[in-house]
Amino acid sequence: MDVCSVKNALRLQQREARDSMDPLTRQKASAVACRHAIEAWEQLRINRNGDKLTLFSYLSFGSEISTAPLIEHCWSQGDRVLAPRVDPVTRTMELREMDQHGDIVPGIWNIPEPAPTCKEWTPEMWAQIDWAVVPGLAFDRRGGRIGYGGGYYDRFTVQLEAGKRNNGCAGPLYVSLLLPGQLLEQVPMEPGDLRVDVLFTPEGSLDCDHA
Repeated sequence: MDVCSVKNALRLQQREARDSMDPLTRQKASAVACRHAIEAWEQLRINRNGDKLTLFSYLSFGSEISTAPLIEHCWSQGDRVLAPRVDPVTRTMELREMDQHGDIVPGIWNIPEPAPTCKEWTPEMWAQIDWAVVPGLAFDRRGGRIGYGGGYYDRFTVQLEAGKRNNGCAGPLYVSLLLPGQLLEQVPMEPGDLRVDVLFTPEGSLDCDHA
């Protein structure tokens, strides 16, 4: 079986496991993982001498781990919160800044996204992003990640990486939040796959080894 087939099978297996998890267990695990992420975010603020920070995060829905507590914390501290939006005509990805819950609307695939009235961030501004919170169905300690097979957020990170190269900047720290059972011994990776830098689990944070 080739790598693509293995990844697709693992993706389906992990999605089924996540979807069948007891909702209360999932909610509690999600909240604890977010708490660890918030602690790290505040440490970054200390390191930046209290400067305003910029977070890019996916907007979770369904049985995905919830990023809402992290987003709400950023709003409470006056940080900038960004999320992708799909242009309904061109189907290209845009990056918009949200200031409140009212800025979140259903997108063209019923995925939550910023309203079209939200401020757009052009690629020249992407260098200001401190963290990019990306979803996934399985992860390993190398930063290996099984994403969504070229889905909504995967396409955005491709654009973000291209912008990073064009601007000659270090780019954001890639982080993910995990539910129990999502940290595996190893996930199959291909050369172009995005690797995550830090994982936040209900047990704490994990710096990934990209070696």
